[in-house]
Amino acid sequence: MSITSQLVSLLWRDGQPIASHRADTNLARDLNIKRLVRSLSLMPQYEQYVQSVILTLTTDIDTIRYRQAILKDLLRSPALVRQLEEVLDAIITLESYLVVPQWKDNLLRQVAWRLSELERFVDTVVALDDILTEASDNIQSEGLVKLRQAIKDTLGGEIFQQLRDELPTLIPQIRRIRSITVGINLDEEMRPVSATLLDTHQEPLAKESMLSRLLGMNKQEGILGPLHDARKISGIPDSQVELRDRKSPFMPALFKDLSELLDETSQPIIQTLRKYTQINSQFLIALKLDIAFYLGAVQMIKRVRESGLAMCEPEALSLEARTTDLDGLYNINLCLQYLAKQETTEHIVGNNARFDEDGRIFILTGPNQGGKTTYTQAVGLAHLLFQAGLYVPAKSARLSPVDNIHTHFAAEERPNLEAGRLGEEARRLNTIFNHATQYSLVLLNESLSSTAATESLFIAQDVVRAFRLLGVRAIFATHLHDLAADAPRLNEETDGDSRIISVVSQVEVEQDESGQTVQRTYKIVPSPPVSKSYAIELAARYGISFEQLKDSIEKRELS
Repeated sequence: MSITSQLVSLLWRDGQPIASHRADTNLARDLNIKRLVRSLSLMPQYEQYVQSVILTLTTDIDTIRYRQAILKDLLRSPALVRQLEEVLDAIITLESYLVVPQWKDNLLRQVAWRLSELERFVDTVVALDDILTEASDNIQSEGLVKLRQAIKDTLGGEIFQQLRDELPTLIPQIRRIRSITVGINLDEEMRPVSATLLDTHQEPLAKESMLSRLLGMNKQEGILGPLHDARKISGIPDSQVELRDRKSPFMPALFKDLSELLDETSQPIIQTLRKYTQINSQFLIALKLDIAFYLGAVQMIKRVRESGLAMCEPEALSLEARTTDLDGLYNINLCLQYLAKQETTEHIVGNNARFDEDGRIFILTGPNQGGKTTYTQAVGLAHLLFQAGLYVPAKSARLSPVDNIHTHFAAEERPNLEAGRLGEEARRLNTIFNHATQYSLVLLNESLSSTAATESLFIAQDVVRAFRLLGVRAIFATHLHDLAADAPRLNEETDGDSRIISVVSQVEVEQDESGQTVQRTYKIVPSPPVSKSYAIELAARYGISFEQLKDSIEKRELS
C-alpha cells in the first residue's frame, strides 16, 4: 500500500465528508456559540475548524457513532491523550516543512530541508505507532483501529523501511561540512591579492577566548587569530544574515566555488532521495485538525465534569424517530461562563427536554429572567454537540439528528431596516418555512414581540399551526400566555403529528412582611400557562413599582 493512499479521517468513517447541512450565521449568533467554540479549541488557530465542524450538521448516524467511539476511547485513556498531544506538536513542526524555502536556488539547503522533513516524518510515524500499540487495550473505536493499522502498514512498507534504513547514512553526509578553510595570498605590501578554498571540516571552527590565546591553551590547529563573526559585526540577527552579502573582493568568487562544492556534495544524496519522491507528510498533516478537535473536546468534558456537572454520551436514534430526549439538560455556555470566572456551577439547574409523540412543539412561558432563553439555547447547543459526535450537557440523552436548526430570536431595533422590526421578523420566519422540514428543529425566542399583543397572538397562532402541519420540533419562548392556553384548540384544528404543548418556567411564591416575593426556580416543566407575568414583581425588584416610585418622590420633597 502506498503511503500517500493511506488517508484516514477521524471525523468521516469512509475518509471523505458526507453531504451535510451547513448551519447559517443566525444560528451561530442566536445560540452564541463563540464561547463553546473557544472552549473546544486547544489554541486560537483551531477555532475556525472547530466552528466549521460544530456548524456542519451531519444526519448520518454511523458518522455520529464513529466519532462518539473515538471520543470514548480517549476519555478512558488519559495516557493516550497526553501522548497524542506530543504527536500533535510533532505534526505541527512537520507541517512547517510545507512552506517553500526562500533560498530555493541553494541546492544543498534544499536537500538538507528535505532530509529534515523525512527524518521528522519517520520519527512521527514511529512515535505514533508506539503510542497506538501501547494503548491497544483501550482502543475499541473503528477510527483509531483504522489509524493504528494504517500506521503499521506505513511502517511495514518497503519504501518506508528503505528510507528508515538509509536516513542514518544520508544525514551525516549532508551535515559533514561544518567549516571550510580559506587560503589567501598576499603581495609584497601584505595586501590580499587572491584566495581559494583549502579544506572542509566536519566540526565548526571554535572561537577562542582571549585568555586561552594568551596562555596558549586549547589552541585549535591551523587557527592563528580570533574567530570574527560576520553576523555580530554587521549587527544583523543570525536568522537573517547571508554571509555572501559581506563586502570583499574575493567573496563572490569564493562563494561561487563554495556553491559548486556543496552542489557536488549534494548530488549523490539527490540521486538517493529520488526513490522517496512519493513520500509526503500530508498523510500525517491531514490528521492534525482532527486530533486537535478530539483533544479539545476531551479537555472541555474533563473541565465540566470536574465542576460537578454531567456530560453524557447520547444514544443516537434514527432521523425518522424525530425524538429529542434529554434528562438533566443545562446550558453548556452558562457552565463555561461560570468556569471562566472560576465560579461554582452548583447553582446551575438541569431540566428535561422531551420532544416526541406526546409533544414536539413547546410554547414556553414564564417570568422575565426565568430561564426561557437559557433553556431554548440549551436544546440547540445540545444538538450541535451531538451531531458533531461529542458528548452533551445532560445526565442522559436519546437524540435523533435534525437536518437543520432554524433560530429566530427577537430582532434588535435598527434604523436601517426598511420594513421595520416586525417586517424583518416576518421575513426571517418566511425563510424558515421555505427551508424547514419535519426533521428540523426550530427555536423562537420572543419572536413577534415588536407589535401589539393582539396582532402578535394572531400571527403566532398561524406560525405554530404551520409548525404542527410541517411536523417540526420547536420551542417558542414567549410572553403570549394566551398562545400557550390555546394549545389544545390549535391541536384540534390543525392536522399533524407534532403536538403543541405548554411548558412553563416555574416560580415559587413566598409570603414575607411586604406581602409576597417571587423566587425563580429555573425549572421548565409541562404545565398550563400562568396568567400572571410577574411584571409587578420585576418592577419591584428594580425599584419602579408605584409604591416605590411614590416613596422616592415624597422623599425628594419636590412640592
